Amino acid sequence: MFADLIYKLRHNESNWFDTFILGVIILSAILVGVETDKAMMITFHDPLHIANIVIHYIFVTEIVVKMYAFRDDLKVYFSDGWNLFDIFIVMLGFLPLLITHDEATYEAVLAARTLRIFRSLKSLRVLRLIGRFKQLRTIVETLLHSIPTLWQVFMLMGILYYSYAVIGVFLFNENDPQHFGSLTQAVLTLFQVMTGDGWSDLMKANMYDCIHPHPFLSPLYFCSFVLVGALIILNLFVGIIISEMDETRRRHLQEEMGEKMVNDSDDALLFRLQEYKQSFDKEMSTIIDELKRRKK
Repeated sequence: MFADLIYKLRHNESNWFDTFILGVIILSAILVGVETDKAMMITFHDPLHIANIVIHYIFVTEIVVKMYAFRDDLKVYFSDGWNLFDIFIVMLGFLPLLITHDEATYEAVLAARTLRIFRSLKSLRVLRLIGRFKQLRTIVETLLHSIPTLWQVFMLMGILYYSYAVIGVFLFNENDPQHFGSLTQAVLTLFQVMTGDGWSDLMKANMYDCIHPHPFLSPLYFCSFVLVGALIILNLFVGIIISEMDETRRRHLQEEMGEKMVNDSDDALLFRLQEYKQSFDKEMSTIIDELKRRKK
């Protein structure tokens, strides 16, 4: 049974151990949420403390078992970023054993705050759930692969924000200092406008009943920014992500086909090759017949 588990871990096949660890990850995330409630912490301090210790050493056991599974080539284990992330989180779990804060000193308060920060990082283990579900993994990989292309859109958006923010400060500084009093405030206001939150009210506030009314420039300014920023640029984001998602799915399909070919027996590969040959011959015969018909 243990040998079968080691084989499945090494070849990333579904197994009961990964399912068990998945349940422990979810339980750990729930406990971290419970610890944010002071009343719950006071009432169930000892059970929560024991549960955290048990969960921590379960994660330690997971790392040891997986390292044993890859004992012949540990480079494969350490080349996986999720494995390195697990080791980092588990090492953080040992810090409460190294840092003490019994005395009421500044160092004790600093140590207590540091421990709270490290304890909050335990909730990041729930990110491992992404690797367990194919669709979530596809979405994350899509976003990561989209970053080089999205940077160009970010640059375009930065130029747009800066230009409109400068114009907005010059036009509406005295009318609306709360939103256009400085370049920083103007950029934040433009982000609000881009989300569609109350941009028409901002536009009308600078058209009438203000120090320097702009009945023509204000609609031109806000409507053009909404058109370019909220409609065109946001659609660029959506288009790039959808295109990259199709590419990611195609890449996953190719990887699955490659793994299937590796795992297939020689007879299965030969049978598939014969199917491909028959399909190719049939298609070529159709093309040849069509060419002969056209020559007649």
